[in-house]
Amino acid sequence: MTITLTLPDHSPMLSFAIRRLQAAIMNMGETCKVNDAQSPSTDHIIILINDQHANGSSSMTAAASVGAEGFEIRRAYHQGNPALFVLASDESGAMYGVLEVAEQLQTHGNLTDVSECIINPRFPFRAVKFNLPWSSYRRNECFELQKGTVRDLDFWQAFLDMMAENRYNVLTLWCLHPFPYMIRPMNFPKASLFTDEELADWRQFWSSLFQMAHDRGIETYLINWNIFVSESFRENYDTNAVSDETFYHHGDYYSTDQIKQYTRECVTQLIDEYPGLAGFGISVGERMNGMSPEDRQDWIADVYFEGMKNAGRAVKFIHRAPFSVDPHITRTAIEKNELLPQPVWVEVKFNWSHAYSSTKLLMTHGGSEGMEGYWNPAPQNYKVTWMVRNEDFFTLRWAQPDFIRKHLLDNGQDYVGGYYIGSECFIPAYDYSHAPGSPHIQWTYAFEKHWLYYMLWGRLLYDPTTSDDVFVNAIEYRFGKSVGRPLLAAFSSVCKMPMALASFFSFSWDFTLYAEGFLATDKSEYNTGKAFISLEDLLNSEPLDPDYLSIRSYVDHIIAKKPTEGCMTPLQLANVLENDACEGLATLSSIDYESPSLCCEMADIEAWAHLGLYFAAKLRAGVCYELYLRTGNEVERRKAIQWLDSPNALKHWDDLIRVTNSHYVKQPLLHLGKTPFSWELFRPQVLEDIGFVQKRITSSS
Repeated sequence: MTITLTLPDHSPMLSFAIRRLQAAIMNMGETCKVNDAQSPSTDHIIILINDQHANGSSSMTAAASVGAEGFEIRRAYHQGNPALFVLASDESGAMYGVLEVAEQLQTHGNLTDVSECIINPRFPFRAVKFNLPWSSYRRNECFELQKGTVRDLDFWQAFLDMMAENRYNVLTLWCLHPFPYMIRPMNFPKASLFTDEELADWRQFWSSLFQMAHDRGIETYLINWNIFVSESFRENYDTNAVSDETFYHHGDYYSTDQIKQYTRECVTQLIDEYPGLAGFGISVGERMNGMSPEDRQDWIADVYFEGMKNAGRAVKFIHRAPFSVDPHITRTAIEKNELLPQPVWVEVKFNWSHAYSSTKLLMTHGGSEGMEGYWNPAPQNYKVTWMVRNEDFFTLRWAQPDFIRKHLLDNGQDYVGGYYIGSECFIPAYDYSHAPGSPHIQWTYAFEKHWLYYMLWGRLLYDPTTSDDVFVNAIEYRFGKSVGRPLLAAFSSVCKMPMALASFFSFSWDFTLYAEGFLATDKSEYNTGKAFISLEDLLNSEPLDPDYLSIRSYVDHIIAKKPTEGCMTPLQLANVLENDACEGLATLSSIDYESPSLCCEMADIEAWAHLGLYFAAKLRAGVCYELYLRTGNEVERRKAIQWLDSPNALKHWDDLIRVTNSHYVKQPLLHLGKTPFSWELFRPQVLEDIGFVQKRITSSS
């Protein structure tokens, strides 16, 4: 059978989606033909945007309920024959509709079972945060390793394909100072260190990237920090200026009229020279210490707002919520500026750098006091966009769809425009976590290894009612029938561990928690002995979530015989962690597998399970140890040691080492500076917990 397709005139977005549809048809064992819109034929799939006609038929449009980026799949007769219509009001919606048909064909294997539906995006802003490795906010070998890959357009084609397939529509590119890599400032030509030939190569790269994104319905934003200049600007125009090569990125401000002129003109020139750039964004805070909140906002208005106003076209705008936590100043600046295209996207970090903690908004960057001023009263011309930062797992795969669904349900108020997902400390390009040539590596790039993570967030941001069946089918398409449901169930059970740790253990900025490593650092590296979350750290920590009781508070309740109803106690949390881990491992054991790549996914599930069991045992040890300290009961002393030693915490960590060593290598990690990360590295500190308990007991007796 030949399935015929009829589609509108040339559309790059549809061309991308049609390639996916043709592949699905060929996988069914059928052939596919794309008709000329003017040729009479028997059409099986007809794609229409607005009131475009198919083969001279009467006009057919999507239902009135289909909005921007939405689509309808409808069955109707065309020239006396049954046909499947994909109807949309814009190209993006038509693209997503075609991708939906391709996915259903992939699942059902025939055209008859493709379901009629109307689907609209839940959020208009569905973004990936992507830190660039040059002029980077963070510096480490893990960023240096990415420079070649991130400069490769083959990587970007694969990454943008993934974004479009998963319904993301915004790519945000972050670096300290992008201008010298993109333009030669007209009045400050020495501010770029590149030759004309080198700059032309960069221009070709950026222009191609922006065009590829546009052809997939993705808007690209550049976001930078302040106040920085290029190193060449500092050398040639003002040796006192702070360049993007100057570390530390956070510090006192230095600004002059010349620096403001330079930055303002760079903004204007960048917008004018790159018509494919959809938007621009700024951060208010870095290298602005010593400025009042009013001064910071005035600087942004005088430089960025003016630079945008002077450009030959309007671009969209992302305004990060300032660290000063003074919403009134920022609100006023945005709401009184009639030149900014609406809506302005105001980015707010959800639970600071560790959104994988709780679906409850418990803190933002710099704290949470007063932040409700951004949305109460409701904003007039901007929308809040939640930044879901992940600094907690880069190596182990993560998949927990119910956490995402609840997050969107609890935090999707009318004033919310959407979400970003991404990291400050990890670039999902070159995969340095595996030994090259390993048989289980059936991917090229790191984001492809984490394919399910990106699929879950993207598809649920577009449609939170998306069934788990969609993800189950995607797993089975990769790994075979009967694998999908147990694999997703196992992931869902064990991947609650990082949220449990982050809800129980206090944190703030990036390095203060790294859940998959069971680490909490500040400026310390491993060699200081402060990175691993020790038993003493757990005892001293206060939970992020106020519904959780710390170990010491719980023991207070026990001794005072106070009720704990309505609270999550450390022992209850330990039971939940143990049950989830055991359930995940039991489900995992039911999977028959042959693919080395599937084996790699399953190993990550096992690793999460051992982390959960380790955390559970450590919580129990902490309660016993604190009871001993408070009561002198020797039974509690012995129980604490038993929970820390084999066959409990120590065995679980050894099992974690075993499973991770089976397919991972030592790797760079920003949280540890120059110290390569592996789980085996911290076994001595796992043992030190036992010594800590024994030493304290000896000294107190």
